[in-house]
Amino acid sequence: MTITDKELENKLAKLGYTRLWLDYGVLTIEYLLAQEQEFDNSDSDDKNTEHYRYGAFKNYLSSKSKLSDKEFENYLKLTLADDDTLMASAVAIDLFRRIDLTEDQFRQLCKTLGHFGEWTNKEAIRQTLLRKLRQGKMTTDLFRECVENGDSVVHECVLEIADINQLHALVLKGKNRRIKTLAAKKLQKLTRKNK
Repeated sequence: MTITDKELENKLAKLGYTRLWLDYGVLTIEYLLAQEQEFDNSDSDDKNTEHYRYGAFKNYLSSKSKLSDKEFENYLKLTLADDDTLMASAVAIDLFRRIDLTEDQFRQLCKTLGHFGEWTNKEAIRQTLLRKLRQGKMTTDLFRECVENGDSVVHECVLEIADINQLHALVLKGKNRRIKTLAAKKLQKLTRKNK
């Protein structure tokens, strides 16, 4: 099927895309045509174009475990340019979960998240602490930083590797009742084992 430039522009605009999506390779013409058909055939309830753009972002990441610096830069440019900041922030956060980021990419993503609002700073803190936990040994300083600045997701990760002294601290300072209970149970189990 041959598409004129004008037809292509209309199809892109219908779903809120720009030509950059194609230029950056995040969207293909085939995927665009499939989405347009789905959009045209959908109930009137599902005419939210951000759902289709979110699908294109996810589709793009599904075949990748790493991004070159240029691919990463282009991906962030598209997220920052999107009118739907809630969707755009979600696909930016997907990078943490789906892509093995280099240190520079990780830092850039944390910095970029601030563009989407204050709540994303919490996500940057969470991901920074989780990255530190995955990369190294649990030091006293790292444990303190996780307890003070981490959320329940970070505390659950800490629970997996905490020693007896750290478990005692989590029983008292865990982020929520569940964390405190899990720490207490693990502490009891370790105490019985060491007797």
